[in-house]
Amino acid sequence: MDIVWLKRDVRINDHGPFGEITKSCSRRPLMIIYNYEPDQLKEKSVHGSHVCFVNEGLIDLDKRLSGNIPSMDETHAAREKYKFQVITVCHAGIVFTFNSILQQTRHMGGINRILTHEETGHLKSFARDKAVRRWCRANNIPITEFNQTGVKRCLKSRDDFSKHFQSFICQPLYHTPSQEEITAMRECLVKGLKLHGQCDSPLYPDEDELLELPPEHRHDREDRQLGGETLGLTALTTFLQNRGRHYSSGISSPNSSWTTGGRISPYITWGHLSTRYVIYKLKERQEELRTKKKKKTLDPIDGPFLRSLSAFSSRMHWRSHFIQKLESEPMMEKQDLCPAYQHLRRQPGDWNEDYYIAWSTGNTGFPFVDACMRCLLKHGWLNFRMRAMLISFATYNLWLDWSRISYHMARVFLDYEPGIHYPQLQMQAGTTGINAMRVYNVTKQGKDQDPEGTFIKKYIPELRNVPLEHIHEPWKMKPAMQEKLGIIIGSENNDEANSQQTLIAFKPKSSNTEIMYYPKPIVDEKESAKIAKDKVSSIRKQTSTKRQAEAVYIKHGSRSNRNGNMDGLKPKALSSTVKRVDIDDHGSQNIRDLFSQNTSKVTHTKETDVDEPIVLDGDEKVDGDSISPSKKRKKVVPSKKVKASSLIQTMLSSQSKRALPEADKMAVNKSAFPKKATEDESMTKDGSWDCKACTFVNEKPFALACLICGTERR
Repeated sequence: MDIVWLKRDVRINDHGPFGEITKSCSRRPLMIIYNYEPDQLKEKSVHGSHVCFVNEGLIDLDKRLSGNIPSMDETHAAREKYKFQVITVCHAGIVFTFNSILQQTRHMGGINRILTHEETGHLKSFARDKAVRRWCRANNIPITEFNQTGVKRCLKSRDDFSKHFQSFICQPLYHTPSQEEITAMRECLVKGLKLHGQCDSPLYPDEDELLELPPEHRHDREDRQLGGETLGLTALTTFLQNRGRHYSSGISSPNSSWTTGGRISPYITWGHLSTRYVIYKLKERQEELRTKKKKKTLDPIDGPFLRSLSAFSSRMHWRSHFIQKLESEPMMEKQDLCPAYQHLRRQPGDWNEDYYIAWSTGNTGFPFVDACMRCLLKHGWLNFRMRAMLISFATYNLWLDWSRISYHMARVFLDYEPGIHYPQLQMQAGTTGINAMRVYNVTKQGKDQDPEGTFIKKYIPELRNVPLEHIHEPWKMKPAMQEKLGIIIGSENNDEANSQQTLIAFKPKSSNTEIMYYPKPIVDEKESAKIAKDKVSSIRKQTSTKRQAEAVYIKHGSRSNRNGNMDGLKPKALSSTVKRVDIDDHGSQNIRDLFSQNTSKVTHTKETDVDEPIVLDGDEKVDGDSISPSKKRKKVVPSKKVKASSLIQTMLSSQSKRALPEADKMAVNKSAFPKKATEDESMTKDGSWDCKACTFVNEKPFALACLICGTERR
């Protein structure tokens, strides 16, 4: 018997196990299994909205496998007690279920193989997967795990990530079963086994059917996206055909990003859409638009489309890039990437429970911060910039430990993806060692991204009557104006405490006289930011920190260089023991090649052909040995004496010493200084620029570092 084990892959399209079953035409008995696993549900990151979203995906898939493709009108119109017809669903540990199936099917040959997808999850899911593999080995049962993200298991070198990812993306989609093949699968289904915890219908936490979740986390979000492959495909189609036209210009604002953003992240996270399927459809649409542009038949209204889809494409690559970090270092969930920062925010007295409650409930006294948090609590979604701002405010201004706020943020994100979640938390908290510090001025962010206060008034009804000049800083209103507007800035009973700078968090409420209360800021924004930056900088400047950061970069740093010369190897925070290297427009510098150069006193230029697979600006993958000599990469060693750290010295090989030509000296010296904004080759006419490390399109023309990866701009 074959078993298809569903995890975060509840779909038909680009599904490896379903493709394998139909391709093999084995006609063996078949079971399609999904389990509500108690140990996974007990994880602190789980929320009732996650389970409800998964349930909607299970219903959608079961209908598809039953030959009843759901229409938009009947898809999740209301919560339904759907009866599963094809998928076997159990409330039990997966190893326990597999063992029970094996015992009951020995008379018919037992389990022939288990087919599933690879998953990069949190530590508990990692432990679960290892337990399943141990059980399979003990029982001599083959298990095949299909790749669905482009992330590479046991990646030996970060240099190879892009090569593997591009190879995965260029492979054909897994075969999608036809209706005839689905019918054949149904005819092979095994029924009648007695399995512990088997469910006829989906289980819902808020109906006390999954008691592993704490009561306070069992509820659903009142206005979130609904799950299922049908709705995921619709969201993708509307984005590629219409909504994505102004993606580049609209994703920074919490107002416009609701429609201009992709809004497909929950579907990818929970496996209702696959990464490769999204990129496949994206490339189809890009080719269609390029053809129209070439034939001069492109509608003027679609002018920004190609640029926006290019930015979206870089985000899809960036997504797997970050998941690879967690795959390569699972303990990132618990420990700082750069050990030098491990003690920060974890000293006695650092954790302030009042600050945490105020921040997590949207009651900090900073309107834009509070509106963003309340938006998440209601919908489970917020654009990336505002998510980063919330984490930055918590970890810098409030000095809260990123690892302790991680669970709350995981629960409020409907699209919680561990491989993005933990690297981004550490990046925004400044503990990776390889990214620039990001301390957001939250008041300025509000004025920039919500200039009319529309977003603030939508989610903070206490401030709905506040005039525009005070909407971002309501604490500056005089008492007479507050009285006139029917709002008091400060709690009903802690005005004296506020005046004494005793900062107390509270929940806003209204009195019998319809007076609305909104808190004063719980910290001084500028002063708290300065103190935090000084603490982080003091660690960042230490030589030992820089050496540890170099090791982090070697293991996790981006090698992408799709837009020309990369500004050296890594952010300025790292020491200069690894020197900057100029390369041409056709490939990324391989870190192994770089460390083979001697960084002791070097006074010559050596050109070497590098026969590594590289990626050109287009979609075509080219092997290094098939490129003409003029297109092969060159390595230029700068003429500067440096002292290599012990870490790097072990990786260096000695080379001969010759004179560096004057022309190359000038080129190297010139590359050491950033170009002016007007001279930046990566800048477009509208002022945006492409990051040369992660390829993200940044909208701020004079930004000094990339919003996504933190690499300094050159």
